[in-house]
Amino acid sequence: MKISMKLAVLVVFVSASMVFAAAKPAKDAKMTVKDANAPAAKTAAPAKDVNAAKPIAPPAAAPAAPKAPAMPVAPEAKPPKVEPNLPKPPAVPSAPENNEVAVTVNGSAITEGQLDARIMPRLARLGSKLTPAMAEQYKSRMRAQMLEGMILERLLDEQVKKMGITVTDSDVNDKITEILSQQGMTMDVFKSMLQAQGQDFEQVKHEIGKTVGYEKLIDGQLPSKDINDAEALAFYERSKEDYNTPEQVQASHILITPDHNNPDVNQAKAQAKAKAEKLLQQLKAGADFATLAKENSDCPSKAKGGDLGMFTRGQMVQPFEDVAFALKPGDLSDVVETQFGYHIIKVALHKPGEMAPFEKVKPQIVKMLLDQKRAMFFRTYKDKLMAEASIVYPPGKEPAPPTMEVMRPSGAPAAAPKPAPMPTPAPKPN
Repeated sequence: MKISMKLAVLVVFVSASMVFAAAKPAKDAKMTVKDANAPAAKTAAPAKDVNAAKPIAPPAAAPAAPKAPAMPVAPEAKPPKVEPNLPKPPAVPSAPENNEVAVTVNGSAITEGQLDARIMPRLARLGSKLTPAMAEQYKSRMRAQMLEGMILERLLDEQVKKMGITVTDSDVNDKITEILSQQGMTMDVFKSMLQAQGQDFEQVKHEIGKTVGYEKLIDGQLPSKDINDAEALAFYERSKEDYNTPEQVQASHILITPDHNNPDVNQAKAQAKAKAEKLLQQLKAGADFATLAKENSDCPSKAKGGDLGMFTRGQMVQPFEDVAFALKPGDLSDVVETQFGYHIIKVALHKPGEMAPFEKVKPQIVKMLLDQKRAMFFRTYKDKLMAEASIVYPPGKEPAPPTMEVMRPSGAPAAAPKPAPMPTPAPKPN
């Protein structure tokens, strides 16, 4: 679900203003986390146990595509149509609504209560992170953004109804499956995350259903949905480095650290090296590597028999990396000294780097370019809807004019962002 697909927080709230705001899928961050006291990446984020004496195994790879399969949701044999053309949201008890009008869109009012219902949950999730003054300032800024989104949402809803577009339960389930697949997330994890964020799953389903309706609306009016091979190949040639899977090694190690309580540093190092040499002789005589690692290693990876998982060049300190990438699968190293102590390394798997062929990533590229085309069209379509609508603000509630920094020529769609290609998933170790 990088999950993705790396996720710090997944907040699923889809409003019309966000549907096509960005056309590019996020490229997964590459995981290079290593322990401060281990043969870790030289510039890595801190691992969970900063006092541990050995490296924490990195994830097997950082694939852009999800590592976990999406949870399939079986569609109904005859998916029911719902009125008014979108899944109905659940009835959620709330505080008395403020019926003061915030804006009228084609004769239909959006109230301050409806606006607050969008804003307040977000403020609540921030909790004590904001002072009262900061919260008020944040609410004011968020109000303008939310209101603009709600206006656009009303206009899109009108068009969905006008065009007779229907969204079925099957459509919504398919979209949820797609979202979970992109994020590498199971349905149970997804629901738990929503619950932790104070969001209702049925309400989120409703918002996703609205998004599906908007996508159908745009796709129905998009002048062309074709991406030819020449366009896709040109993008591939410009972005080849993003489709390269780097050389990887899966290795285990036993780390023996010098006794830091020994005031004689040289003696402590000599004793640690001697212990490592003794263990190496046992291994060469046939002792089990995982067993010796569990019994002797000073690295947290001892719990896994010393297994560090898959890693690429640049994730481990240089002496460790040089030896690990030079070994063949099944080979044992001599004792290797690093600033963390003395290591015995055993390589289980060595995968050379490779470039994903065009035909393999072509479907991803076509989807990205089509998303980009949708985004460009949507900006123009949105401007047209807003220009033709009757949008009336009560006195004193008119929005502030845009600043010079964000103004652009009338009718000129903002340039769509270049979609970042999704790297080919690295193969997992057997």
